[in-house]
Amino acid sequence: MKRRSIRRQGTGGHGTLMRTVFDIANTRYEEWVFFAVPLALFALAAIGRWRSHTQRWSKVLVAFAAATFVIMLIPLWDYHAMQRVMADGRDIKVAEGVVSDAWTQERREARSRGDIGYRYRTWEGFTVGGVTFGYWRGFQPSGASFTNRGDPPIPVENGMRARVTYHEQWDDKRILKLELGPAAATSSPGAVASFAPDWTRFATAAATGDAATVKALTRFPFLFEGRELSADRFDSIWMGLFTPAVRQCMGIAQPQPEEDRFVVFCAPYVFYFSKGAEGWRFSEFTADPEG
Repeated sequence: MKRRSIRRQGTGGHGTLMRTVFDIANTRYEEWVFFAVPLALFALAAIGRWRSHTQRWSKVLVAFAAATFVIMLIPLWDYHAMQRVMADGRDIKVAEGVVSDAWTQERREARSRGDIGYRYRTWEGFTVGGVTFGYWRGFQPSGASFTNRGDPPIPVENGMRARVTYHEQWDDKRILKLELGPAAATSSPGAVASFAPDWTRFATAAATGDAATVKALTRFPFLFEGRELSADRFDSIWMGLFTPAVRQCMGIAQPQPEEDRFVVFCAPYVFYFSKGAEGWRFSEFTADPEG
């Protein structure tokens, strides 16, 4: 059996390349202008202290300026904290797959007292690899996570390929890096429908450690470590490929159509499923260059 090359839809692989639309590691802090407010207040307080016989109001200004300065430090601290998280790589997760359930909702809010009319805020989100993300568009004072604040905003649409590197902070999933690619190649409705039952059985078995069912859904002989193995050597395949991390990934992975087969990315491997007389079977694998 000849091992086929990968057509991974991602940077560094073959086929359609993903484009990085946001990366905290390459994003500069741009909110320095807000520090002008406390600095101006400090300057006014200094002038008042020099010119006025009473220093009460200048002390009030100093206190207010100090409080404002501390508030302005919070976004700066958040920016550096998220950069450290990304650099360390210990508290980040990656979701990869096809964008689904993308939505945008515009909300009208009354302006503060004295202002005329309304202001509009846009709330949007999407799901990738079973993980749902949501955010106020453009609302992130530190700029330390993706909120689609560009003008015009970046379209994130159903069917697009996506890789999301994120950090879970309380109940929020903060997007530290977002890579997008064109919509994945589509397969015929008949192929998708016939593949779905076999994939569900395979994914469930792999996720729960049911090696016997995975074996039954594997096509033999199977090329592994340069040798074609028969069914009685499946234990070597199971122990070599289906690590705990891979089995967990199988439970949430989204197969992608590729020509006459389906592909599943579960680092550090890429799994291929092809159709035969017995149905869809796990037929080959290769190393994932990005795994």
